[in-house]
Amino acid sequence: MSDNGVIRIRNILILDWAVYLTLTIFTGMGFVALPSAIEQATLVISLLAFGLMHVLVYRRAQAPAHFHIYFAVQTLIVAWLHVAFPTADLFGFLFFILTIQVMLVLPLRIAISWVVLFFSIESLGLYTSKGPSAITEIIFNVPAYFLVVVVAYTFRQAEIARRQNQKLLEELKATQAQLQELAVTQERTRLARELHDSLGHRLTVAVVQLEGAQRLIPTRPEQASNMIGTMREELKGALAELRITVSAMRAPIAINQPLELVLSTLTQSFQKNTGLATHFTASELPELPESYRLAFYRAIQEGLTNIQRHAVAQNAWINLKAEDNQITLTIEDDGRGLDQLDEKESGVGLVGLDERASQLGGEMQIIQRETGGTKLTFIIPVPEEQKTK
Repeated sequence: MSDNGVIRIRNILILDWAVYLTLTIFTGMGFVALPSAIEQATLVISLLAFGLMHVLVYRRAQAPAHFHIYFAVQTLIVAWLHVAFPTADLFGFLFFILTIQVMLVLPLRIAISWVVLFFSIESLGLYTSKGPSAITEIIFNVPAYFLVVVVAYTFRQAEIARRQNQKLLEELKATQAQLQELAVTQERTRLARELHDSLGHRLTVAVVQLEGAQRLIPTRPEQASNMIGTMREELKGALAELRITVSAMRAPIAINQPLELVLSTLTQSFQKNTGLATHFTASELPELPESYRLAFYRAIQEGLTNIQRHAVAQNAWINLKAEDNQITLTIEDDGRGLDQLDEKESGVGLVGLDERASQLGGEMQIIQRETGGTKLTFIIPVPEEQKTK
């Protein structure tokens, strides 16, 4: 339906052919049944006018007023045919065509008003030409008109539903395209976060080893050589994780080991490679999906990396516990604290952690410790399937 109330269901091939075929048959019957050339000419002109109105007005109308003019003129033409040929009953069939047309293009209440007018004019014509004997035919026309109205209305509703479905399908395709674009954007963000979290951790360790080796080369070359060897291994690990991330494969977390053991190994490795005293404690955790395991793994990686880069700390404390249907990870240090951090030092890593927490229905907070340093809290709700166990 358009904004002006016109239902644009009119260019229907079968209806066009019904009009043209009816007019052709009526014209042929007129030439056979009418003896007078004047009567024949009157019939042809009237039927031609009816057909031209269908082609030039009905198929091209854009507003309700155009259709009302069309149906008014067509009604006059059919009424004239009843007057000119009072004994010919077949012209009432043109009102059935108009009934179908009006039901297809105008709102229901207005269309019904026109149908009542068509029925009234035809009934009047029948009664005028045949008298009381036409009452039986008039009564018969009631269910006939009703059937035509129902069929036309049903077709209109089906066509409207089809067009609405087509519109919904187009909107669905557009939405699907937007979702695909969003998925690509999210995947790019995920890859950027994975690269930052994994490579940032590895490269931080490598930089620390390189700085230490640089200081020790003049006085303790053997230890410096060992540190360079450690740095080489870290860079190999970084390259391996880069390949894994770019290939969108599983994160480097041992799936056959408890998460507590995996995270403990991570913190011990960080302490060994950086010299930062790292204290890890954890309570017994429920079995978690891979996305949760990866989130806590990356959270500790990012937290320790930030401490090493920015905090100038001597100690880091990591605690992981499950209680009250949530898992809480805290990462604390005794460094210089938030007051001394440059605004740029928050970096994409902490933003990535906040995104990870939000995606799993949790939250991340970072505050200043009363005794100095910072405290990062990473809270994730326990998955629903684990709450019921």
